[in-house]
Amino acid sequence: MMWREIRRMTEQPRTGLPPRMAEDEEWMATACADIRAQQTWTFHMQKALAAIPAPTGNESTRARAVQRALYHGGAGHATVDEAGNICHLVSAPFGANGEAPVVCMAHLDSVYAEAPDLALPISVHGDEQHVHAPGIGDNGRGLAGLITLAHVLRLPSIRDRLRRPVHLIATVGEEGEGNLRGARAWFDAAAVAGLTPCAAIAIDGPGDDTIVHHAVGAHRLRVSVYGDGGHSWAHAHAANPSHVLGEFIARAVRLGHARSREAVVHITRMQGGESLTAIPQHAWVDVDVRGTSATQLERVRRELVRLVHELTPASLRAELTVLGDRPAGTPDRRGPGHLRVAASRLCGDLGRRGAGRCPTTFASATATFALGRGATGLAVGRDPSA
Repeated sequence: MMWREIRRMTEQPRTGLPPRMAEDEEWMATACADIRAQQTWTFHMQKALAAIPAPTGNESTRARAVQRALYHGGAGHATVDEAGNICHLVSAPFGANGEAPVVCMAHLDSVYAEAPDLALPISVHGDEQHVHAPGIGDNGRGLAGLITLAHVLRLPSIRDRLRRPVHLIATVGEEGEGNLRGARAWFDAAAVAGLTPCAAIAIDGPGDDTIVHHAVGAHRLRVSVYGDGGHSWAHAHAANPSHVLGEFIARAVRLGHARSREAVVHITRMQGGESLTAIPQHAWVDVDVRGTSATQLERVRRELVRLVHELTPASLRAELTVLGDRPAGTPDRRGPGHLRVAASRLCGDLGRRGAGRCPTTFASATATFALGRGATGLAVGRDPSA
């Protein structure tokens, strides 16, 4: 048995693909060449989409532009689901449509330093090599790549080789407090329909040189404390919501492990008080907990809740609001490892730097949400600092 294993390893093709995918090497090369041939078109589409303001919760105009680009570019009909996602299905050849599908996603929303005027286009400036605009990478590039992928998958030379259907989804509500709303809605609807994807891949800028295959989980919480307030001198003994939150902050940040990254705790926003000389009637803080360990994230979450109850006196009232919850996860090692190789090649061809192998990393992204649902999830192009 050992000899057979050694022989199998030494005979494995040097393409980077497992033996059962070696026959697809030429087909993969063709697909990548077709993507490269559309780089100029993809770049112009990226700029056009970035010019459409799409803050989280207001993605509809950009969504309609993606829907039109899919249709007029020859990819065919795309629908809008109840959440506002743009959904396009590339069917596999006859007999393969019963296979578990692959899901490719790119999110529609972008983050802006200041809320944009939805009636005015975003300024996109630069030349044919470098452009600057909010959302140009995250996620103008991802959406343009998704549309290009739709066109390539429709080519007869590619589509005839598909082994399973491919769902292409432009999702709403990915950023910040959007809390992966569109991805959640799609996976929930798929589960109701009895659809279980074999894998999910997100094309997510900025940076087109990284593959994310481990999900960083996140738990976002707002802690609000309410009281009767009063004058800072006349009511000197009154309980103060800001004091409670100050003690909460000091103890909460010590729950994390920044070095190991299993759970990292940061206070990201805080507010409270009505005037300089008044005891606040209301104060709040936002807590962003991220980590690679689902166990440690849950431990920190429980400790945060316990701290709030412990530190809040009877004369004050505390309120906890969940602002976001993203599962941590890692891919099943028995799953389709070749998916990383294929994504690595597509990463270079959809991105700025040409084909090549891409490093892998941890991050929080649309496709990694699939890991919490038991599917293999990868994100292409995610900046590891995100």
